[in-house]
Amino acid sequence: MRELSRFAHAFDLGEHVALWHSLRMKPVFIERGLYELLQNGECSEELERELIDKKIFLSYEGEDEQIISRLRQNAPQPDVNLAYFILSEHCNLACKYCFVGSDACGQGISSTKDMTPEIAEKALDVFARQLEQSSEDYTEYESNIIFFGGEPLLKFDVLEYVARRVKELSESRPVLRNTSLAVITNGTLLNEERILKLDAMGVAVSISIDGFTEQANSMRVDKQGNETFERVVQVLETYKRLEVDPPSLSVTLTERTIEDLPSMLKLVRDYGVRGFGYNVLLKREDEDGGEYYEAASQFIIDSFLALREHGVYEDRIMRKLNAFAHSRVHFSDCGATSGGQILFAPDGRIGICQGLMSESENYVADIWDDDFIANEHPAWKAWSGLTAIHNDECLSCEALGICGGGCPVNARLLHPELGLHCIDERSCVHSKKTLEFLIRDLYECALADSDYTR
Repeated sequence: MRELSRFAHAFDLGEHVALWHSLRMKPVFIERGLYELLQNGECSEELERELIDKKIFLSYEGEDEQIISRLRQNAPQPDVNLAYFILSEHCNLACKYCFVGSDACGQGISSTKDMTPEIAEKALDVFARQLEQSSEDYTEYESNIIFFGGEPLLKFDVLEYVARRVKELSESRPVLRNTSLAVITNGTLLNEERILKLDAMGVAVSISIDGFTEQANSMRVDKQGNETFERVVQVLETYKRLEVDPPSLSVTLTERTIEDLPSMLKLVRDYGVRGFGYNVLLKREDEDGGEYYEAASQFIIDSFLALREHGVYEDRIMRKLNAFAHSRVHFSDCGATSGGQILFAPDGRIGICQGLMSESENYVADIWDDDFIANEHPAWKAWSGLTAIHNDECLSCEALGICGGGCPVNARLLHPELGLHCIDERSCVHSKKTLEFLIRDLYECALADSDYTR
C-alpha cells in the first residue's frame, strides 16, 4: 500500500470515516470496515486510485514537500485593495472593552484626532495610487473603502466628502470606478436624514453590537454610563419604516450573546437583517478562554444552520465554507495579513492594522510621501507572511487549508514574548470545529447519494 500524505487526516463519522487532505480539501467517505482494512494495509485498486487523486496517498516521493513549497511560492503577495479611513479617534460611547485606542479608552494615536477634508483628499490620492500599482485591474474588479473610528459618524461631513470625491474622480482615476464604500458605526448617531443620505451615496452600513438584547449590550454605554442598545433598535425601526436596505451587524460574541440564539433569530425576523460579521473576544489576562472559544465557535455554526434557509450568512464562516466548497486554500482571514489593506490615521499617517491603531509602530509612512507604494514596502511584505501556510507549526493541522491564520493582534496577546509572529489559538479552535462541521454536513448530504460513499 502506498504511503499516506503528511497532510492526510481521518474523521470518525460513525458508520463511515472521512479521509481528508488538508490542502487538497476533497474528502473521501469510506465505510468503517474498509477503513479498518486500509489501516491493515489492504486497499482495492479503485479506492487506491481515488486516494491518490485526492492526494491522501502519495503518488511519488517528495510530493508533500513539493505541494507545500508550491503553495508558499504562490501565496498572495501584498496587493492593496482596501483602505480604512479613520475619520475620528473620538467616540460618543465609552464601551468598557474598547481596544482601538479612541479617547473613550483614555488613549490617542495622533496629534489630530479628526480627519479633515484636506487629509481625506490626499489619502484618497494615495489609495488610488496603490490601486494603480496593483496586479489587478481595478477598473474591472472591486476595491473598498471602510470608514472607521472611534466613531466615524462624528465626522459625517468628511464621509460625505470622500463619497462625493470617489464618484467625481472616477473619470480621471478609473481605478476608483468600482470602489465600494462602507461605514462601521455604533449606530447611535444614525437618523432618518443620514440613513437616506448614506443609502443615496451607496455607503453600506454595519452597526457594531454585542448581542441581541439590552442585557447582552451592557458593556456598550455612553459617556454618562447609559446603555445604548435601545437606541440601535430605534435605528433598525427607522430603516424598516423607510424601506431601505437594512444594515449588517458586526456582533461581538460575549459570553451572554452566545447563550441566546433565539434573540438573534428574533432580531433577524423583526428587522430583516441580511448580513452578519461575528467578532470573537480577544484573550483576557485572567483566563485562557478555552471554553469560551469552543462555545463561540459552536454559536457561529448554530447560527449558520438557523439562518442559511433564509439566505442570511455570516462572513467568518462563509470564508471557510468557500475555501472548503471550492477546494481552494484560504491563505488569510484578515486584510492586514493578506497585505491587502492600508489604514489612514486622522493626521495623515499610514498604517496597516486597525487593531493596532493606538500603537506608533503600526505607522510606517505618511500621505505626503509621493513615492510610497505599499505593495513594495517591507512592512506589508512581512505582514503578508503572517499566514498559517508559512508556519511550520501549523502544517500538521487538519484545518490548514481553510484556516486563514487568524488575528496577529490576538496571537500577540496570547504570546507577548513572540510578538505578532505566533499562532492565534482562538482561530485554531474555530477552524477545527468549523471543518468538522463542514465535513459532517457534506457527509449527511452524501448519504443520500449512494455513489458518493464507499
